This record gives sequence, C-alpha cells and structure tokens, in this order.
Amino acid sequence: MNRWLVLVTTLFVAAILGLVTARTPSPLAANAPADQFSAGRAMADVRIIAREPHPVGTAANAAAREHVAERLRGLGFSVRLVSVPLPERAARGLQKWGGNPRALATSIVALRPGRDPAAPAVAVMAHHDSVWGSPGAADDAAGVASALEIARAIPRDSQARDLVLLITDGEELGLVGAKAFFADGIKGDPLASRIGAVVDLESRGGGGRAMMFETGPRNGAMIDLFSRSVHNPAANSLAVKIYELLPNSTDFTPAKKRGLPGFNFAFLGDPQFYHSPKATPDALDQGSLQHIGGQALDITRALVTAPALPAANPDVVFSDVFGLFVIAYPSWVGWLFIAAIAGLVVYAARQRRVDWRWGQVAAAMLDGVVFVAAAGVLLYGGNLLSGADGPTNYYDRLAAIPRLEIQALLLFAAGGALTMALIPMRRGRFDGWLGLGLLNLLMVLAVQLLLPAGGPVLAWPLLLAALAMAFAAATGAVVLPPALAAALGLAFVGGFAHFVLLGVGPTSPSAIAVLAPLAALLVWPLLPRPPRRTLLLAALVLIIGGAALALWVRLDPIADTVPPYNPRG
Repeated sequence: MNRWLVLVTTLFVAAILGLVTARTPSPLAANAPADQFSAGRAMADVRIIAREPHPVGTAANAAAREHVAERLRGLGFSVRLVSVPLPERAARGLQKWGGNPRALATSIVALRPGRDPAAPAVAVMAHHDSVWGSPGAADDAAGVASALEIARAIPRDSQARDLVLLITDGEELGLVGAKAFFADGIKGDPLASRIGAVVDLESRGGGGRAMMFETGPRNGAMIDLFSRSVHNPAANSLAVKIYELLPNSTDFTPAKKRGLPGFNFAFLGDPQFYHSPKATPDALDQGSLQHIGGQALDITRALVTAPALPAANPDVVFSDVFGLFVIAYPSWVGWLFIAAIAGLVVYAARQRRVDWRWGQVAAAMLDGVVFVAAAGVLLYGGNLLSGADGPTNYYDRLAAIPRLEIQALLLFAAGGALTMALIPMRRGRFDGWLGLGLLNLLMVLAVQLLLPAGGPVLAWPLLLAALAMAFAAATGAVVLPPALAAALGLAFVGGFAHFVLLGVGPTSPSAIAVLAPLAALLVWPLLPRPPRRTLLLAALVLIIGGAALALWVRLDPIADTVPPYNPRG
C-alpha cells in the first residue's frame, strides 16, 4: 500500500478524532428534564448577572448579588450576606481600576439542609464579581449560573447532607471572599468547619471543553467517585500536577490549603475573552456552559447524596479517554505498564531480530533526542519572533493563542522534517521502531520515578505503539496495526498538547517538544522516505509558515479584547 496514502489517512483520522473529542456538548434547552443540567436555563441567570461589568463595590455588583440571593431563596436556601473589608493590596487594585478602595467584598453563604444536618456538608463555589470593564459572562457568571442550576436539579429530599452554595465576592482582587470564609480559627466563617467537600467553578476564556484541573489532597477515593459518576468527563492527573506548579490560584486555593477535598473545573478555550470587555453573554459558548455544569452536577449529586463522603486515600493516576470515561489507578500500577511495554518491545525484537542492528537501534534513539532539540529550538525561536523577546501584553498574547497554536504545530512538524533529513537512508523500519521505542520506554521510566501522574500521557500511547510493534512482528501486518495505534495515540497526545498550549503557549510553547519522541514513534512505521532535499524543502516551507504567523502576531495591533485597565501590559 502507498505509504503516503496511509500516512495522510492516519493523520486525517487522528485530527478528526481529536476535533470530535475537543467539541463541547450540545447545550440542553430550557425545557430539558428537571434532573439534567440545562445551559438554556442557566443562560437566563448569566444574562442578568453579566448584563454589565460588576466589580466589587459597584451598584452592578450589588444588583447581581441580590439577583443570586433571591434565586437561592427561591430554591429553598437560607441566605446570609457576609461583608469583609478589602485587604490593602486588594484595595489598591480596586483603586487602580477606578473603584472605591473602602468598598466591602460581600459574599453569599447559602445553606439548604439535608436529611443529616450533622454530616459534613458539600459546598459548590463560584464568584459573582467581575474585573473592571468586563461583563464577566464566563468569569464567573457562568460558574454562578451553573451553581444555581445544579442546586435546582438536585431535589432537597434527595440530599443526604447539607448543600452549601458559596458565591464569593472579591475573587478578582485576590480571593478576598474565599480567604475570609476559609480562614483559620475564629477568623473564618462558622460554617467552614462543617464543609466536607468543595466543587469550584471557574474559567479563563469563553469556550472550550471544561477540564477538572485540580483536586484536593489525597484524592484517591474522590477520583474513584468522579470516574463512576461524571458523564463526558475531562480530567488528567498530569494537568493537576502541572497546575500545582503554576503561580495561579482560584477560590479553591483557600479550601485546599485548609485540607478540604474537592474538584476545580474551568474551561480555557476562546482565551481572547478572558477579562475582556467583549465577554458578554452572547459571546459565551453555551456548549462550554453545558459541559462545566454537567460535570459539576454529576459529581455534586454523587457527593451530596452519598451516605458517607469518600475518605482520604493516596493520590491516584488518572485520565479521561476521549471524553468517554476515566481510567484511574494507584501509581504503582505504572510499573505494570512499563513491564508490559518492555515485554512487548523485547518480543518484537526477538521475532524480527534479522531486521534490526544494534548500532542502528542506538542511532534511532539519538534521532528522537535530535527531534526534541530541533522542535524545542524552533518553538523557542518562533515564540521570540512572535514578540516574546520583549515586553508583552498578557491579554493580547491570549488573544493570539489560536495563531500561536498553528505556529507551534508547523514548527513542531518542521523539527520532524529536519530530523528525518538527518537520518541515513539505511535506517530500517525495525531499526527506528525499536530505537524510538526504547527511548520512549526510558522516558516513561523517568516519569514513573519522578512524576507518576504523567503516566497516561506517555505510557498509554506507548503501550499502543508497543502492541502494534509486537503484532506486526508476529504477523507481518505492518500497515493497519501501526496506523490504528498512531491515529489513537496522536489524537490522545494532541489533546493534551492543546491543553498545554492553552495554558502556557504564549510563554513556553517549547514545553510540547518533550512529546516529540512519542510522536516520532507513532508515525515511524508509516513514514515514506522522500529524498533529503525534499525533506529540507518541506522543513523550510514549514519554518517560513511558522515565521509568518509569528510576525503576524508581533506586528498586528493590540487586540480589541484586551481589558481597558490593561492597554499596554
């Protein structure tokens, strides 16, 4: 079979699978069944809360808060308004925006009793304030409206425990309301000591699938409940670990510092709408609202109706599989994956020992390292060319992420073409396959030792590749099994790369270069071997395309989605 046809077909299937997985669910209309989350119903609250910008201390903030409080009373909650003065730093921030530094941050604490008032309560949390100049439809009117819709969809008589809705104020000024509620000792809210689990709803954009990106400490049993309860999930233990390393915080941060278990959800797509004056209800992706609300409803219902909340257990490794279900396991299971992969690679090597040479296998391992270096250098250089070599406007860079992602894809591919141009023509199919397989096995071993949470991103696709390698070695079927493994593996890894680029793409796109050896392994058995001159020409074209996108980002005017209080940086 023509290798070009196989390769193009495989890449097309991987792209389609990735795009389908990345799609948000269709929003349910306002007449959806009462026990389901409906973005159509939630949008009615979004349109009221995000009618206009509503930062701390403004009349619009008070109006949004009163609307939410009235909705909660109508849902059977007792409601308290808790006001706290702004800390000095928050007051300076509000004054910089043009607000009153002596304003109070007023949060809503709402409680609806369950059958056992003595049982630990479940809190659903979002913040009702926006930044200055932004209607905040996504951040965080979508979270508040989702919390209200979740409370409506859970009948009071089904609650085994109390349900708390904590709608904070001052999140955008430094988590003011959440810090006050979860403060230690008598400084905190009396209800805080009764909270047993927290579900937080956030966003950093205006669309895309909602990721469960943070958990509380010792999450083993909580993730088990999540995997059994949540439909259409998006979650990954490596994403959780990456977020822990970033200097970011949400209202979930004070709860987590207090040792509370729980889940933090957010969507990152359409990043140009983050804190933007154009973040209106009409700009909000209702599919994203459906996805974040649907997942949060599933886990909140599971928690609030459970006879007992999950106990603290050691952290587990987990990931969703194309949004269909979640696989979770203790970190030691990663060693079983490594043993299985090693066994399959050894089996393939023994079956086809006449088709490979140790020297060429070792050289193929070096090929993977060269790919990492080439992709990393090109991605780093492209980022500098796009404007990262000097002062940047954070929000303008967010608006450029779609172009920066395409740029990253082109430069990543250029790194692959350059690497292929350096590979001697005598390198055989199994030489490269085994060498790249061994390199990836070493990488997975390092991840298992240093960061077991990263297992799914590398070990699962590597297991697919090893299975294809072993099957091809045993049967001689060197087309369909590798093509199937490549389509599934590239779609899975590509989805995670998309998440990484949404999170750190404007500053550190080189982070995805670490995926180069895995990508090379997946496509290696399918690759045609065009002349070196053709590969160099392809690399040049890809680099020119990436550079053109970089210059577009660098030279175009500042985006009209940038917040008015942040026009230059």
